[in-house]
Amino acid sequence: MFRKVIVASSLLNLLFFCSASAGKFETEHFSFQPQDIENLEVRIELGAGKFNLIVDDIAEVAIADVEYDDRKIEILTDYREQGRTGIVEFESETRKKFNIDSGDNNWDITLSDKYPVELDIKIGACESNFDLGGLPMEYLNFEVGAAEAVLRVSRPNPRQADEISINAGAASFKIEELGNANFKRMSFDGGMGDFDIDFSGKYTGKSKAKISLGLGSATVRIPSNLPVRIETDDSFLSSVDFSNADSHFLEDDDFYETDDFRRSDYGLDLEISVGLGSVEIIFTD
Repeated sequence: MFRKVIVASSLLNLLFFCSASAGKFETEHFSFQPQDIENLEVRIELGAGKFNLIVDDIAEVAIADVEYDDRKIEILTDYREQGRTGIVEFESETRKKFNIDSGDNNWDITLSDKYPVELDIKIGACESNFDLGGLPMEYLNFEVGAAEAVLRVSRPNPRQADEISINAGAASFKIEELGNANFKRMSFDGGMGDFDIDFSGKYTGKSKAKISLGLGSATVRIPSNLPVRIETDDSFLSSVDFSNADSHFLEDDDFYETDDFRRSDYGLDLEISVGLGSVEIIFTD
């Protein structure tokens, strides 16, 4: 009898703890209206959760719909204008003593396609799908941690991005239609993850890119009709392999170039540096 009472009491305590820890899910809508601006700065720092971002023709500078466990997550948002620049900030922080699941912090963000924008995005352990297609992007810093993430540029950038910097940790990370970003310079720094980088898209000039890989593996996809120059730096502990390279591809040790690259007004100048990982370069139709 005494043992049954103890077990029952323990179960009640466990149920009470689970109920107290479950928290309450809140739903919030944020909508930021511009006054008199010419460009945007967008800063996103979201930690762990599930995140989606798209670009659309909206009157607001940004919209966000958030569902989160308010016992575990603190939401911070802000919009202000400095001169002719609008500054958007989206941030979430995990409260102390809590571990969170990806479902505890859900964001759906829409950015306006009306303003030239500089983006600074930092996300942690998450599931994310970011589509920057059609965004007049002039600069992008994108950092992702232990995540399953997709970054795509589904439509051409109407501006030219001076620089794109992407840093990925222990992630399963896919980048699609990167050529649509219309970048001058791009760098990708990958850690221990599995990466898929697609350079398809519309090129309006010569774009220069560098891929640095540590312990991970990467598949790099390049359109077969794109003028391209590739310089590789690997060792006996790493590998860079080519697939579907046709006869107009010139090769000299670790230097590769299509025969139309130097005379073309557009194309991709790519440098690949590999530590202990592996890279496969695939030429796609």
